[in-house]
Amino acid sequence: MRKNKLLENFSALAIMQLMNYALPFVTLPYLVRILGMENYGAYLFSQALIAYFMIFVDFGFDLYATKEVAINRDNKSKLEEIISTVFIWKFLFLGISFVVILALTTFIPVFKEFQILHILNFGMILGTMLFANFYYQGIENMKFITILNASSKIFFTVLLFVFVKNTNDLMLTALINSGGYILVGLTSVWIIHKKHGLQFRLVSKNILVKSLMESLPFFWSRIAVSMYTVSNTFVIGLVLGNAASGIFGSADKIFRGIVALYAPLNTIFYPYIAHQKNVVLYKKVMKYAIVLNIIMALAVFASAEWVIQIIFGAGFEESVLVLRIFCVVLLYIMPSILIGYPLLGGMGHTKEVNLSVIYPAILHVLFLIIAIPYLNVALVAILVLITELLVFLYRSYYVKKYKLLC
Repeated sequence: MRKNKLLENFSALAIMQLMNYALPFVTLPYLVRILGMENYGAYLFSQALIAYFMIFVDFGFDLYATKEVAINRDNKSKLEEIISTVFIWKFLFLGISFVVILALTTFIPVFKEFQILHILNFGMILGTMLFANFYYQGIENMKFITILNASSKIFFTVLLFVFVKNTNDLMLTALINSGGYILVGLTSVWIIHKKHGLQFRLVSKNILVKSLMESLPFFWSRIAVSMYTVSNTFVIGLVLGNAASGIFGSADKIFRGIVALYAPLNTIFYPYIAHQKNVVLYKKVMKYAIVLNIIMALAVFASAEWVIQIIFGAGFEESVLVLRIFCVVLLYIMPSILIGYPLLGGMGHTKEVNLSVIYPAILHVLFLIIAIPYLNVALVAILVLITELLVFLYRSYYVKKYKLLC
């Protein structure tokens, strides 16, 4: 029965990830050609900026609250307390984020040029904040939210093809994209309230402070991860311009899309291991996942030139080398992810997981700053390769030390 539940949630999450990453690949070739390299690069640069604030608004609650919901899934009062606490903080951080973005895009020239684009993309933050993924993961029931997410993504993908027709439609692209996020978020909250019968209520100051402090380590780890993921496209955009941002960001989109294919395993096993403390099934699944990952990495490496040409077209030739470097990273980033929060975190070693990204992230930023006079897209990709390898080695050391896979 337990395995059937895991399979059901894995299937639901796999479909949701497919919608999240496959559909953008349907629209990518169209948007690149319609918007042009400069506008497309500006679009990726704006999303990189917005990603920082999405991390701030989340503040690690999705990881902290998922585990809390998993442990207290049969306690309605406790569930209401957890959900209410998370949303109170997220609403507060959302307001702070909007004020900061408004200030950045009003007073700093590099952001002011595309102020409307950044503000429209802010809808992604609002939608993500409302989407209570932590709750559905914690109760291990992703069926309805997956149907909702898939339906919304398909609908708004169709809207892009219908309404985005030329380079002047950059702002419309952001508006349509944000609309999809917001619709899913609002419906997610409605399901919690109406279908699951949970009420949102005020909670005590002590509970608010406690949740914030317990989420803080997760927040630092998320910030650290963003330093060697989001920051790359962002820094390239600042230093080398929108075109370079588009070249790097295009390869990065493919890379992150492949990595996201394994997110369902990460998502279902984290609450499962946190609740059951059982790694037998996890070990079996991980073996098959590693073999599949190696095959996929080799296939993309061999066909990188063709993939870039088909998806992005002329002008993105430099993306081929970047994508091939990322294919090397794929060989160890997948097992690195799966021994992170699902295994180390689920077994109570969250400190080790958090530090595994914080230390390499600091080194990544230092090297990125030193390399600015010599910066190019391939060099940044190599930095990612080194940083992700350090994360993997750090986590592997503690998995072996605590004998978690013995």
